Amino acid sequence: EERLQNVIDDSCKPIRTLRHEEHAFIRNERILCQLNFTYALRYMVQISDGGGLFYLDNLWDSQKLLLARLGQLEEKNVAQAKRGEPCDGMLIADHKGGRQLGHTAISRALIWHRTLFYPHTRTASVSVDEPGITGVFSKDELLYENLPWWLKPELRYKSKDAHFKFEPFGSSVIYYQAQQRSGVGTGICTGQTFDVSHMTEVAMYAYPQMLEKDFFPTIPQNPYSLCILETTAFYRGGWWFEFSEAVRHGRKPRWSYLFIPFYAEPTKYRRQPPEGWSPNAHTLATAATVERTSPEFMNGATVRLSKEQMYWWETSYAEAQESNSLNSFLGNYACTTEQSFQHAGQSAFPLQLLDELRMRANDGVAYEVEVA
Repeated sequence: EERLQNVIDDSCKPIRTLRHEEHAFIRNERILCQLNFTYALRYMVQISDGGGLFYLDNLWDSQKLLLARLGQLEEKNVAQAKRGEPCDGMLIADHKGGRQLGHTAISRALIWHRTLFYPHTRTASVSVDEPGITGVFSKDELLYENLPWWLKPELRYKSKDAHFKFEPFGSSVIYYQAQQRSGVGTGICTGQTFDVSHMTEVAMYAYPQMLEKDFFPTIPQNPYSLCILETTAFYRGGWWFEFSEAVRHGRKPRWSYLFIPFYAEPTKYRRQPPEGWSPNAHTLATAATVERTSPEFMNGATVRLSKEQMYWWETSYAEAQESNSLNSFLGNYACTTEQSFQHAGQSAFPLQLLDELRMRANDGVAYEVEVA
């Protein structure tokens, strides 16, 4: 791999003929990358939280949850296709209960994996507004420019914040803003079908109903169709609340629900407690809620918050209370789906009381009533 960097000049033109073993290496890597997404991640970069570039192959636990769900859906779809049955594709309502858990990064990598290694792939990328789509495009541009030259398809043209087109490979990535009625729905669908799509902060879209009306029906019924709707809750009520809860409870059978709680990545959201610190009653109740509900969200695994996680929760919760922003804090750092959906306005009851009542509530248990 290092030797191949010396084969081209600064303008990416070859300065000598490739040797047989170099051709064999390139062919082998392209095949491995096409067949194995996690293998391809060793060649994809993003900017880290602290600055500088890092490769995506060191996956977080929170990212593994998304990939595990996609793996389950892919196996189900492929099995259905082999039996000659219709397939829904891999459609995920990705409800994030925490910030900075790596789902945008891994979703962009999924988009580019299909674009780079599968010819004639049509992909759509949607964000809430111009700054949002600029951020997505910049990450994509960075990823593409830092690929090894021997993995890059030929770039036919690139339009900032709008389009990548590759020839003769035939794949493309198109970018849309969701703030205008023509941006998503009718505008995105006119004469177009997308095999792969990724939408960020869907709960903040101005016209999300257009997705269900005009975009979702165009997603091909194919075992490899991929659509990821990624967002935090934003607030209780509204389209995302109704849609995601319908998916969660099985009323949207084509879609799969995924909730990622704030504690899903154990290396984040921690704070070193002072010596002798003990969690208060509310923090202990939160930890008990996590232990009780985590198997539903963590692929069957039971999670027990560490002392550092509990101290982070307790101090951050207190800060939010003091600044009168508890609803925003709980919406962005939730341990359950119910906790993530907070009212945007002020309630007649204290938010802490409502939060404590939600944590005490148990799921309903079905029972039969015999009539004499």
